[in-house]
Amino acid sequence: MFARDTSWNRLKLTYILQVVAVGVLAVAWLEIGLGLYSEPGVDPRFELEAGGNFAANVMVYWPFQFVISPLLVVTGIFGLMPHRFAPGGTIAGGIVASWFAQRVGTELYLSDYKPELSGHLDASIVAACFALAAAFAAAFLHWYDNRTGRTRAASMRGGAVLVVAILVSVVLTIPPLIAGSGTPSGVRAWLVTNPHCGRNLSDWTDEGQTTVYTGGATQSYPPKDVPDNVFGVVVTLRNGTGSVETTPPTAISFRDELPLRSGPPGTALMLHQPGTGDKRAFTDLHTPNCEAGSNRVVSATYKYADYGGTGTSEIQGTVSRSD
Repeated sequence: MFARDTSWNRLKLTYILQVVAVGVLAVAWLEIGLGLYSEPGVDPRFELEAGGNFAANVMVYWPFQFVISPLLVVTGIFGLMPHRFAPGGTIAGGIVASWFAQRVGTELYLSDYKPELSGHLDASIVAACFALAAAFAAAFLHWYDNRTGRTRAASMRGGAVLVVAILVSVVLTIPPLIAGSGTPSGVRAWLVTNPHCGRNLSDWTDEGQTTVYTGGATQSYPPKDVPDNVFGVVVTLRNGTGSVETTPPTAISFRDELPLRSGPPGTALMLHQPGTGDKRAFTDLHTPNCEAGSNRVVSATYKYADYGGTGTSEIQGTVSRSD
């Protein structure tokens, strides 16, 4: 009688742990949603333009709404069933929630646009860790209760699977939990080599000095059968202004202020040329590369484009800092 009562109490505790795991997993996913739909910041530098909005929808919002949310709903329903495999679904859901929170954290332009997002992502990772802990405890109790009814080999396989799952979950959740949003780690560190590279204007320029980037760029005309134009490019940054000179000279040489904008695929230094009517042109230096162990930009992708008038032209290449 005592053994049967003990087993029954373990079954109740196991189910309670399953319910707790599903509930905390729901909190983890809710935190991501609260961050994604939080109020935008007031800094006009980080407002999302058409390209940024589209990238955010494709990379973050649509997967959140139409792929992972339905998947986690099914996972949660399965996790509430009194079945020995039910905690496994919650474990998978916790890993997915933690991974997605870290993945959203790599979209730097979105974190700039919504200042509260990073805090919600950290809270989501914390909740995912608790959900995983409760789910693993339930899985262990299921394994412990059923070990006597299995062969030794089957019991060892079940224990090995549980250990491997715990190790995978620790790798995916504990490092970012310790580091927080300010220091990328775990999956976030694997996805973004140096997330702070080029985030500040001082990364692009030498304080009180003139900073020059030189390189080459090509203007292509697909699908027209016209030879590409090749230009030498010199970008000079000085006292909050910038100039662009090309060889041979073209209309894209100009001088204007340098707003630092955040957007896919990361940070970009933008130089705008005043236009007339509906015509406008811009140069940007994007996808910066920095020195090892530093945020000092040493090279970047150069791009020029003008819109309006008779057509659109685009010139792109690579420029490097001249020391």
